[in-house]
Amino acid sequence: MLWMNQVFKQIRDRVKPPQWASWQTLLFLSIFSVVVAALTTSPQPQIAQRIISSFGWVFLILSVWWFVYEPEVKKKLTVYDLFLGPWIVGALVCVYLFGTIEGRTIPTQTAFISWPPISSLIWASPKFVKSDPSTKSPVYSNPDKGKRQDIILVLLANLVISSWFQFYFQTQDWIAQNPELQAEDFSRSSFVWQPQRYDREEVLSRGADVLNVAAQKVRTELEGKPWGQVERWLTQLDQQVPRLQQQVREELPRSPETERWTLNGQVTSAAYDLQLQALWSRQKARREGYELTRTCRITQAKKPGSTQEFNFRESAPPATAPPRPQIVGTVQCGAIDPPRRIESNQS
Repeated sequence: MLWMNQVFKQIRDRVKPPQWASWQTLLFLSIFSVVVAALTTSPQPQIAQRIISSFGWVFLILSVWWFVYEPEVKKKLTVYDLFLGPWIVGALVCVYLFGTIEGRTIPTQTAFISWPPISSLIWASPKFVKSDPSTKSPVYSNPDKGKRQDIILVLLANLVISSWFQFYFQTQDWIAQNPELQAEDFSRSSFVWQPQRYDREEVLSRGADVLNVAAQKVRTELEGKPWGQVERWLTQLDQQVPRLQQQVREELPRSPETERWTLNGQVTSAAYDLQLQALWSRQKARREGYELTRTCRITQAKKPGSTQEFNFRESAPPATAPPRPQIVGTVQCGAIDPPRRIESNQS
């Protein structure tokens, strides 16, 4: 218990305001504003709570601003002659301006983009405002040439960082609007963060689904149909394959991976071996992807015909002729061949 009392005593001595004009006073005002905002009940509590919580944010920003400029704290926050306190205060300012005021729990992209220039302005403000030792009041001062150069360099450097934030968010928007960019390889790029790569097993699984559904559609179209109709369907393969691909996309769950699979078909032998090909390729300068193949053999089969009756005279019983078998098509599809990787350079 003794060590707990010592810890509480140190915290109390640290937080207790040494005088009314201190960062501790501003911190207590911020906590008080939060409590009052939480207990506020009025005909329009959201507006009242937002106004009171805004005062809490203002007091918190001023308290942290004052705290980081304490000599001991400032010394610990200085790394290679660069004081990091203004960037801490700038982060709070951006969260307040582009988060709390807009009613958002997560800061927007504007908050990240605005953070570096706002922090640099906070860093430069003490160089324009000094304290009069006699009156303890702020006095405007004109920084010398060396300090002005430092201000310009820090501001430009932070604008570059802000531009990088903007470039990052713009890249993410491009990827979100164009899902095929997720399959691109940015590992050699010094400027673009590598997005999530595609899963090879998932891609091949979607291709297998495309071929399975396509083979099922072919069976539905040709199984048991008259052979003349089957041959006519095969001779019009250039028209049937696009319709087949549209049916496959309508039946499978809609996803970017499914949309990138292209279905092709060709007859590879006189015995009507219909080869269905599913191609997946990237859409940019360097094309590479996968090819899946499944072959369906379409052959003739005899279907028993119905008995024909001939009635030459009404008083005589009808004569019967032996049934004539009907030639129909039958479809047998094999297994999917192992995937083949395709890669070519597009000029």
